[in-house]
Amino acid sequence: MKKSFAALAAAGIATASLLAAAPTASAAAGCYSTLLNTGYQSPGQSAYKANSGCRDLNVTYSDDTSSANGDAYAGYYKNAGGSWTRGSRGYVFVADGYHTRGDIVLVSDLTSGREFSVASQWDGGDWVEITH
Repeated sequence: MKKSFAALAAAGIATASLLAAAPTASAAAGCYSTLLNTGYQSPGQSAYKANSGCRDLNVTYSDDTSSANGDAYAGYYKNAGGSWTRGSRGYVFVADGYHTRGDIVLVSDLTSGREFSVASQWDGGDWVEITH
């Protein structure tokens, strides 16, 4: 009995460790959120589009580190040839703070597994949370 309990406890600890390392998931539609540092008029830190219920790259938080007002952001993704491509929406002004998913879409219908990034128009080094 003690061996069974010890094995069950070890399995529980292992499961908890795996869950703690999982990506951050949003409550809405099984979306994932990734915090990225932006580049200046070019891609910054990158991530990969999650296989989730969200098809778009949505800005759900932004912090322009050099201004209290915000910045304009553009979504980028790697095309089939491996080159960065700016999304068709171009640069979209986003005020600092939290935003509702779906209000600020940088790239629509991005396929799962595609690498993406975000650029700032007026300066780099900003933080944006992309829900995807």
